[in-house]
Formats: sequence, structure tokens, C-alpha cells
Amino acid sequence: MKISPRQRFASIVSASLRSSACAAALLACGWAAPLYAQAVAEVQVAPQTLTLGVGQKQTIFAAAFDRSGNLISNARFTFWTSDSSIARVQTDGTVIGVKAGLAKVEARTQGRRASLAVLVGEAGGLPGGTGPQHGIAALTLQPASLRLVLGETAKLEPHALKDDGSAAEIGRVIWKSLRPDVVAVDSTGALLARGPGRSIIQAALPSGMVATAPVEVEAVDLSLSKPRIVLGPGDVDTLLLLVPSQGNRVMSEGVVWQSTDTSVARIGPTGIVQGATPGAAEIVAWLAGQERRAAVVVHKTVRAIVVTPRTSSGPIVLPLDRKHKFSVAAEAVDSTPIPEVAISWDVADSSIARFDRAASQLTAKALGTTSLTARVAGFPPATWAIQVVPGALRLDRARFALSPGEHATLKAALADEQGKPTGSSAELEWRSDHLDVAMVDGKGVIEARGFGQAKVSAATTWGATAAADVFVVGDLLVTSNRHGTLGIYQALASRPDSLARVLVDSAVNVDPALSPDRTRIAFSSNRGSREGNYDLYVMDADGSNVRRFTTAPGADGHPAWTPDGTRLVFTSARSGVPQIYVMPADSADAEPQPLTSSAGGNQAPAVSPDGRTIAFVSIRDGAPRIYRMALDGSGQARATTGALREACPAFFQNGDLLFGVERGKGSREWRVMRMPEGSAPVTMFQTEQPLVSLSPSRDGDRVIFVTGREAGKGRLEYRAWLRGLALGAQPVPLKLRPGEQFPTATF
Repeated sequence: MKISPRQRFASIVSASLRSSACAAALLACGWAAPLYAQAVAEVQVAPQTLTLGVGQKQTIFAAAFDRSGNLISNARFTFWTSDSSIARVQTDGTVIGVKAGLAKVEARTQGRRASLAVLVGEAGGLPGGTGPQHGIAALTLQPASLRLVLGETAKLEPHALKDDGSAAEIGRVIWKSLRPDVVAVDSTGALLARGPGRSIIQAALPSGMVATAPVEVEAVDLSLSKPRIVLGPGDVDTLLLLVPSQGNRVMSEGVVWQSTDTSVARIGPTGIVQGATPGAAEIVAWLAGQERRAAVVVHKTVRAIVVTPRTSSGPIVLPLDRKHKFSVAAEAVDSTPIPEVAISWDVADSSIARFDRAASQLTAKALGTTSLTARVAGFPPATWAIQVVPGALRLDRARFALSPGEHATLKAALADEQGKPTGSSAELEWRSDHLDVAMVDGKGVIEARGFGQAKVSAATTWGATAAADVFVVGDLLVTSNRHGTLGIYQALASRPDSLARVLVDSAVNVDPALSPDRTRIAFSSNRGSREGNYDLYVMDADGSNVRRFTTAPGADGHPAWTPDGTRLVFTSARSGVPQIYVMPADSADAEPQPLTSSAGGNQAPAVSPDGRTIAFVSIRDGAPRIYRMALDGSGQARATTGALREACPAFFQNGDLLFGVERGKGSREWRVMRMPEGSAPVTMFQTEQPLVSLSPSRDGDRVIFVTGREAGKGRLEYRAWLRGLALGAQPVPLKLRPGEQFPTATF
């Protein structure tokens, strides 16, 4: 039967609320609801008459309805009194008795209005005993508003307060729902959500005092808190029926729970599930025609758990961005695994590491320490200490050279992704792949043993590695045809006659020049030319990794390194006349740049230790003489003043210039000169034959030189000498084989 607006208000009797909080609860517009553009067809007020004493106050209840009789919950009212000297009305509908008399109060909205008569009597008593119930100043309902789902039950509790704010006893309460088709209420305040919509529940005392609570009923989907539960026999867990659209509100009233197999799992009326015996079942929840199910698996009784790695093995050291697998396995009495057992994982600081439960892997995310804990019900937790360290290992040198018998220490450090060192690693395993070349101990101390190249590596306990190339080289580099064609050899200054091959093959390899760090050799070779053209090459100090640097026609030779090892200065006849060029030492694709272009030609460059000056032999004056220029080719000028032939410029480490000059015009004897910067040259010693090659040692204590004389048919007979520069030192000849070609020797 359709209920008209007037019928809904027929039961609303006079009330005398003296609490502004209760007044707000009476207003239908005081609870949150969507706004709809509904036209007001009728306004009603309750009570229809109101009797007050002077100074007493009561909030009236106003409601608006549309043409279909639906309550407009968001209606806004204004209130009017016919005589404010008798009864004053506030904006919230609270009427206050001012003096004895009769007045009319109206509630107005959208041009519609409803009125009530207000009788104000003298203070201290009201005619007819219709005043507020003795001792009760305010009536409220708890909760003040409700949101229910279809089929849900709830209960409202009335609370009364005295004038002093203390609780007052409540007798009989008359309950009413303005929309019983939405929410039904019984005589105890128990509610049943019957249909979607909104209603107002009224609670009235026999005296006429009224309290209201808005109730909204929604038709929503329900869900269970867990789709699957895994338990052991005797273990318990809890299932909840939730309302996702209401912030996962828990449904506790009216839910019917059932297990499909109580021999496997049982469930109580509040959703508590208990495992009984191993097996599988389902838990079913019913409410308002909706059915939801969750799977339940009861596994065997767990006898033990096995964790990997062992928690007692110390901290797990995990490099940055690396992964580490952890496992926890439950076993039954018969030692069979129980994969269904629930395992909870927890990382103490998730900013340091993140655990992937599906893969059972921990990934290091930031440097620091944390812990990983695995828990199985009934057993102590397994906890691993985690230390996240930089993922990379760096050595202080990537390549370096030693002489046999020398020692050096490699230092290792941990580094971040940008290669910046972040600390040292205490536990490292050091190895050398060629013990006959270099040995390394547990502290990274290397001992050079024999000529060659060895890769020395360090490894952490977690697998990070770093390696350095160690070249064990001699003091001397020479060119000889001792084994057929001209090739490159090395030797110790203490045993200059014992030559060790560096690059000896079918090609002609000459003019070796050791790089400043002694790990590379620049040289000239015809190995890449069918026409026998000589080009510039660079190789590692052990003769490996040969790379071609020049390809232009014309012979390239006499390479010299800049002190920083980044550029090569050399002689090239690519223009038809020998000139001096420069090019990068780390790029074979770069185009050499000319530094000289004078007539007659320029050759045999040597670079000063400070890298600012190049000394070279120039024939621009008609005879070979020593000149200087800047590294960029500027400032070319004569370095000496004599009129005799000069050759073989080189620099001592202190910057003094070393060179040879013939003793007299056309003489076979030559003098070896030393010329400090800004001073005149000084004779160091003389040779009996013309100089072919001249080089000072790196420490400046010795020189090695090669002389040559004509032996007929365009051949030269070479002799090589090693000479100390101390006073009275005598030259020591190298033992060359008969007919051995020995055109160059250099430190």
C-alpha cells in the first residue's frame, strides 16, 4: 500500500528538545547524501503544535516530499515566526519561548510551507502537562546514522540526557520508519534493510520528545576477505564478509556460515575457521541472497621446517641489484614435503631490499643492512641478516708493467654503479693466470717473475670480480735479425746479451718505442703491405694485440710517445720527403697531423719529459742538425750551433738533451753530448764509429748506443754498447753474433 506524505507524519507528536546536538540529528538534511534536483510538492512539520515554557526551547522537524511522495533528504528550509516577542525561531528550526502567548511558526522551501502553533506558558509549568518528560532534556540515537546493505540487520539505541548532562532513564519508546519498504524497525529499535533507498527512523517518548536517525540501504556486491585458506590440523583462521564499496566494511550481522565438509574444516558463526583433518573443503557465506565461497586446504601436521641458506652461516652479503634465493620447506612426520604450508615473509627495511614471494628471491635495492624473516605457524621464525654491498669490484690499476723481480701491490675497492669507490672488501681471492710471469699473494702483492703478460684477478665471496693486466718487461728494447728477419726483442740491462723475443715473425719489425707506462710498444713494420711499405703499429708489451695505426704510402717510423701516453710523434715520408707528424695513441682511425714541412726533410723526433718540446733532426740547412719545436709544431729553431753533422736526439728525465755529433767533418768518430736547458753542450764520451742509435736509461745513470760501419755491398757492421755515466765508467759491449743486424737499442 502506498504511504502518502501526510500519513508518514501522522505519528509525529510534539517534542521539546533542549540540545542543539539533538536538533541537528533531527534534520534530514544533516546526513550526507547525493544531491538531486527534485521539485518540492509538500512540506510537513512535526510536531503540529508546540507548548513551551518561557526560556524553554524545542527543535521542530521539517520534511519535504516530491509529487510521488518521496522524501527529499537534501531540502533546505528557512523558518519564520509570526511574533518573535512570544516565540523566537533559529535558522536550524529551534523554537525558544520568550513570553506567555500564542504564535505561529512556519518552515519554508521552494515556495512551499507548513506551520505549527506555538503556545508559550509561564515559566515553571505548562498547562495540560504536555511539557517535556520529567528530567529529560535531550534524546538521541546511536549510531546517529547508518549505511546498510540489502538484507543486513542493525540496532539503534536511544540515549536520554538530563539538564545537567547526566544520563536519564528511558521508559517506553515508540519506533517508526518513514520508509518501511526501505527499512523496517521493531519495538526494540532493531532494523532490517528491506530495499534500496533512504529512510528516517523516529524514536518517540510518550511525552512527545522525538529523536531521528537517517538510514541508507544499498544493493552491493559482497566479497570474502580471503579466497583461500591453508591450515594445519587444529589451526584457526578468520574469514570476513566485506562490503568493498564501503571501504571493506565488515558484515557481522545476519551472515550464515557453513563448511562443505566439516570433517576437514569447521566454521563458527563469527567466521572463525578451524582445520580438522588433512583434505580440502569450501567455506560458504550467505547474506541477503548472495553466496560467497572460499577454498580451505588442511595439510598434514608439520614436524619440521628446513631453511636454505642456514641462518647460522652469518650475514648474507648481497651486491647491489643482485638477487638471492631463499627457501623454507615444511616436512611431515614421514619427511615428505608439505608445499601447502603458509609461509609469511618480512623484510625489516624494504628500502634496502625487496622480497619476491612468488620467486622466493631477495633483490638488493640500496646499500645498508636489513633482515629477512620467514614465519611458519608453530615454529620459531627464521631470520637472515642481510648486508647489501656495492655490486662492483674495482682495482686501482687496470694495466701496468714490472721488471723481473719487482713487486707491486694491487688495491681493490667496492664501487657503486657510477664506479665511485664506497669501501674495501676484507675477503678477496687473488689469482694469476700465468704464474711463470707474475705471482700474487692473498693481499694483492704481485711478484714479477718472467717476461710476458699475466692477468691478475680478485674475486669477492659473492662473485664480483676485477682484473688487471700485468706486463713483465725488460729494461731494453732492441731490433735484431738474430732469428732471420728483423724483429723486436727485449733484455735486462743486467744481462743485455740474453735477448727474449717480443715480435719476431715473417715481417720486418723495427724502431720499437716503449710507452711511458711500459705496457705498449709502438713500432714500424711492413707486415700489412704487399709492396713492403712501412707503417706505424702499436702492440701490448708482450707482443700481443697488434694494431695498425697508419696506412698512407711512404715509410712511417721512428715513433716517440708523449709523456702522458696519449700521442705518438713519428717520421713519415708520405709527402715524398720525411717530415714529422703527430696522432692520437688510442685511435687508429685518426688522421695524423704534420708538424714540419721544410725542404730537405725532418726526422727522428724525441719528446721532452714535460711534453712541451720535440727535439728532432732537420736537414733544412743542408746537413743533419738538431732542432727544437713545440708539441704543436710551432717555434721551430736550431738547438745547437755547430757546423758538424748531428744525430740521435733523446732526453734525460731531467730534461737535458742527449745527442751525437761527428768529431770532425767527415770523421768516423763521434762524440756523445749532453746539453742542459740554456747551457752549452758537454762531451760525455766518444765512439770510434758513427752513431746509429742512442738512448738514456729511465733513471739517467746509463746509456745504450749502437754504432755502425760500412762492411761492403751496402751492408753495415753493428756494434752495441751499454755504458754507465759515472766518472771512469767503461762501455760494456753486447755480444752480437757474426753478421747480426742490430740497428736500434733503446731503454
